[in-house]
Amino acid sequence: MQIPKVSITTFAEDKYLLNLKLWQKQKEVLETFWSENYTKAVWCLGRRSGKTLMAAISACYASCILADEYKKHLRQNERFYIITIANSADQAKLALYNIKDLIKNSVLLKELIVNETADSLELCNNSIIKSIPTSSRSARGMACPMLIFDELAYSMDSNGNASGDALYNALAPSSAQFGESGKVLLLSSPYKSEGIFYDIYKQGISGLYPDIQVVNLPSWEVNPTLSKSFLESEKARDPDMFNVEYGANFSQNLASFLNADLVHTAINYHRNSLLPQDCYLGDYFLSLDPAKGSRDAYTACIAHFEDSFLVVDLFHQFTASWGEDKKKQVNIAEVESWIIEMHNIYGFTKVCLDQYNSISTIQRLSGLIDIQEINWSASSKTKAYTKLRELFNSQKIELYPHVESLKQLKNLSVFYKPGGSWSVSGGTGAAVDDFVSALAGILLISDYDADFDAIEAMTRKEPGESEYAIQNWLNYYHW
Repeated sequence: MQIPKVSITTFAEDKYLLNLKLWQKQKEVLETFWSENYTKAVWCLGRRSGKTLMAAISACYASCILADEYKKHLRQNERFYIITIANSADQAKLALYNIKDLIKNSVLLKELIVNETADSLELCNNSIIKSIPTSSRSARGMACPMLIFDELAYSMDSNGNASGDALYNALAPSSAQFGESGKVLLLSSPYKSEGIFYDIYKQGISGLYPDIQVVNLPSWEVNPTLSKSFLESEKARDPDMFNVEYGANFSQNLASFLNADLVHTAINYHRNSLLPQDCYLGDYFLSLDPAKGSRDAYTACIAHFEDSFLVVDLFHQFTASWGEDKKKQVNIAEVESWIIEMHNIYGFTKVCLDQYNSISTIQRLSGLIDIQEINWSASSKTKAYTKLRELFNSQKIELYPHVESLKQLKNLSVFYKPGGSWSVSGGTGAAVDDFVSALAGILLISDYDADFDAIEAMTRKEPGESEYAIQNWLNYYHW
């Protein structure tokens, strides 16, 4: 079946094709990109601008409408690939799901499908739509007339290192064989004033590269459904990050909070989480970062001091088990049972939770454990994160290879404000700094500022391990 060549906005809104209703700005951005001689596009748009939908429409358009044009640059019967690149395996699956959903729900386009796998969709016109995470290099060597880099400004590898540059350099040449028909689409909310997304954005606005389309719009100019009250509440919560995430402004003041090399230096690759040691029983600290809704993670961190070092013994994340489907949340009763069980094993000198949804837990456990609430204010967060940076800079912290916490530590950004104050952010999305928050909580309740010789005198005992404590620990974690 041959699908007639139409404009992309007609393709998106025709009831027999994608049958969508686009906002006016979405139409303008898509039509300009596909009707003019652009080989690259940088869509620097605020959150909730519908940029992921626009990218999915573009992928469908390229694969369903432009196949004959692409075949002019291919050998007979050679396949071509429309590739979307996301920052994680889950995001890659979601990106492909959106594309599959559009095609499968189309009256005409669904007839093009000949094969479907978990990470690809093959059409009868020799096109294959494929989605990969940034950790993959599987698109190298493929004929790719269109590449879509999703949220490129936040592109991180599995260790939390900025990987957008390397990924772009590895994959962008795949579109070169298609000449002016080949297209590379870079879309993201803005972030730091660095990296490949920012570099190509600067090239585009310089006027020296007429083949680059640059679109830089705040959320409310694209999405007319955003309420004024929602935007005002987001701005009140963090004006600086609102300016970046919704205002679509690159921050000149964002920088990495911790040097990635110092984070690597702090990792003891020869161990995993630690068994409780007899010489530190009664001197362990536990800090918990409660989940703030169903999309957030409820995390915990156990640590102790050895001489002048803070040693992280265990990071833990609670599984959401209460509620239904996507609204599942952590069962607080299970958390409290875990706290008591871990206290019996480690012997906590102090336990803390942040102020979110923690009063009932503190009341129930206060008779058993020295447990307290942390009020995360601007000053207390600055104090805790200052201590955290001091530990890394002085190389007085030991971590273990816990992938998610390391990623969060490396992704921390500091925003320097006028007057010398600053704030720390883990970026956008869910679960961006939960493990770090739990770790920072320990620095608020511990005596980190005290003389380390005094800490050593208080905590140093004869080496040894409690057999009872170890067995309980092993039983709990199934070692």
